[in-house]
Amino acid sequence: MIQLRLAFRRSVTRGWARGVLAWWLSAVATGGMAFQLGPLGPAMESRLTNEPDSTLALIAGRLGILLKGRVHEEITQLAYDCPVAPRDLAQDAVCAQADQDWATPFIIYGVRWNDLPPFSLSPGQGQCGAFGKSCRVDQTVRFSTQPACWYCLFADAQKIAQTQRIVGCRAGPGEVVGNVMTRSHFGDLQFLHAMASDEGIPASVTQAEVLDWLEFAWKVSARQINGARLLRDVPIATIQQRFGCTGWTVADLYIRGRQDAASGLAPKLHHIAFGSVLHTVQDSFAAGHVEREAGGATEEVCPGASYPQPPRVIEFHAYGHQDPALHDAADTRAAMTSEHTVEGWPDAVAASRNLAQLHEDLAPWDEVQPYLQCLFELSSQSRASSAGAGFSR
Repeated sequence: MIQLRLAFRRSVTRGWARGVLAWWLSAVATGGMAFQLGPLGPAMESRLTNEPDSTLALIAGRLGILLKGRVHEEITQLAYDCPVAPRDLAQDAVCAQADQDWATPFIIYGVRWNDLPPFSLSPGQGQCGAFGKSCRVDQTVRFSTQPACWYCLFADAQKIAQTQRIVGCRAGPGEVVGNVMTRSHFGDLQFLHAMASDEGIPASVTQAEVLDWLEFAWKVSARQINGARLLRDVPIATIQQRFGCTGWTVADLYIRGRQDAASGLAPKLHHIAFGSVLHTVQDSFAAGHVEREAGGATEEVCPGASYPQPPRVIEFHAYGHQDPALHDAADTRAAMTSEHTVEGWPDAVAASRNLAQLHEDLAPWDEVQPYLQCLFELSSQSRASSAGAGFSR
């Protein structure tokens, strides 16, 4: 990893970086491409990857890429009682600062995982077309260890998704095999973000995929499924369908490339999986991901759970034909804080706080399932997926 970083730093000072920057700025100027990437990680991730935030910020800046704010991280810290009152949330962003310690760094790693999952490439997948960058196929690809490769693959997938479906196991007509990162953002794993895998998917289908994923992740978080379990042996339909052709274990999925004892990740897999649960739930309250019924929280209580019923789901959106800038605008901190009263938390924070308490209580899946079912209950006006009103290119 250190050798890769030094080699990349040398390349940044040469003509390659200047050529990429010129291409990128040209693309942005003509409306060809522009997107934001996940926020910089906490100190633990820098230690694990040997790639400091300063280097990643420098690379992102040279490529003309914006880094997102720490919205998921802030919501999660608030779920663990980071001391900000609801009435002060819009003005007080202390819980969004890096390395707050209310939630464990492993839960934060999991919250970030849905956006930035580690993945491997086969020998034939190492060449990226967006700006002609070769990726190292002998090394796990992470946002922090192969940033130029990561950016390039993301850009490629964004273009591919306009005409083809990105899938995992086997590609049929009109489909192409991707990796976990490209599949989660543009393909058949968009349920990780509470989104549909394509346009025209009935809401009930995406709801089932989301709940299957949450069942899997919660069972890992509750230690009902251990890290050595093969994904193809997990008796959950969506997990078998999306990962059944692989020889991956649960640990391979979440911490690929860092299952070693030195990383400290493997013993905390249950925290990482819980963070991933939170990310999916939090995304479901972002307008670019899901359209819910208007009017805020209902007066109803979730069946089988002692929590308020949130607005029901009308539509799960699909990312492929969305305008990235419009999508990202609905994912910001300002969007989150603008949709709550001073007396209560935004829905994403309230749900995260409830789930954090259930996790702290070591609740098994059977106890949690009614509440998660309630969080994704469909409206009587539910409809098939689309880019979403106001989010189309």
